[in-house]
Amino acid sequence: MFRALLRRPEARLFFIISILFFICIHSIDAFLAPMMLAQGIEPQMMGIIMGASGLATLLIRFPLGIISDVAKSRKIFIQISLLLPIFTWPVAWLEPNAVTLYLAKAADGVTAATWVLYNILFIRYFDRKEAPAAVALLALAGPVGVFIGNCIGGLLIHYFENNIAFFLSCVSGLLALILTTRINDVHDSVQAPTLKACISGARKQLSDRSVWMIGILATIVILVPFATRDTLTPIYAEQLGARAGILSLLSNIHLIFYALAIALCSSVFYRHLGVMKTAVVGIILQILSTLGIPFTDNMYLIYALQALAGFSFGMAFAAFMSLSVINTTPDEQSTRMGLFQTIYSLGMFIGPVMMGVMLQHVNLSSGYFLIAALSIVAVVITPLSVRWVNNRQVKTSSELSVNGKLASVRDQ
Repeated sequence: MFRALLRRPEARLFFIISILFFICIHSIDAFLAPMMLAQGIEPQMMGIIMGASGLATLLIRFPLGIISDVAKSRKIFIQISLLLPIFTWPVAWLEPNAVTLYLAKAADGVTAATWVLYNILFIRYFDRKEAPAAVALLALAGPVGVFIGNCIGGLLIHYFENNIAFFLSCVSGLLALILTTRINDVHDSVQAPTLKACISGARKQLSDRSVWMIGILATIVILVPFATRDTLTPIYAEQLGARAGILSLLSNIHLIFYALAIALCSSVFYRHLGVMKTAVVGIILQILSTLGIPFTDNMYLIYALQALAGFSFGMAFAAFMSLSVINTTPDEQSTRMGLFQTIYSLGMFIGPVMMGVMLQHVNLSSGYFLIAALSIVAVVITPLSVRWVNNRQVKTSSELSVNGKLASVRDQ
């Protein structure tokens, strides 16, 4: 199915743009935390800088979805957002300090907030029956892009000065911006909604407790890699003697197994476990991978735990992504996905900030233990979130009958 989609020129072009998008916003993440500590930036400030992208995404993503619906244009917002890292990362290279690095990471967050627009625009290129496969295809751009970014960034840092890798974000963003001039801003056939209608729809989603519950659980799940893979684990590995190549390998192992888990979710895990059990098993495996790292100094075992962390994150996060749109009518999907992504962006901000505080005022191991404790809470309340999703289905059953085959996740 993926090959059939990629045979279409517009799909290939958009997939390449999406890969460049992820190289732009994540290529430096695997190396930035230890780099800042080596430059004398305090751990607490380091955590705030690493969380800047999550904070910017949290503030921008939901209102951006509403405004883009009203403007009925998504390409222009994608292009504007790509301009920000193109200008901020060279400034951080010229004057690498806490302020410039914070602004560069915040620019990454504003750019990252447009990912929901990529999904919506990409789906418009296909028939409704092809939409699930199209979303899955575009989701693969994430791990592929970050993998490529890590490899190139690791090589640049190994053979040149550390800060030269900042230009990778700038160059990939510029290439993506140039390529966006060749894509079509596909418009819906219906008239664009008014701002009043969009605000009314947003209020409806904000009052839906099931969206908040799923979003909070996804926040805890996504908090784990941002707190460990991008913050604590590179610092710990460097303390054990690892250099840029090893840091790149650690991040890429996580990405490979994350992508593998996503690919297996719909075809294997959902079929045999169901959505809820997939989420629960994924979170339990996240707990094990998180607790294991501070108890070993064997790099090969850390590699294995990093692989388990990526795989478990893929299982859990994909399950909550599915739960966020299950039993949702088409006219609600854009706003609901925007709210869901806004909520879980909190984890991208809180994770690094909490780890910076724990690292400065307690120790490195305490950060891993805190993450594990939060994950245990997520395991306990996941079944309740599924019940709320089912209650949402009961309330909208008349609407859903038109759309057909959204299966209940009850008893899964």
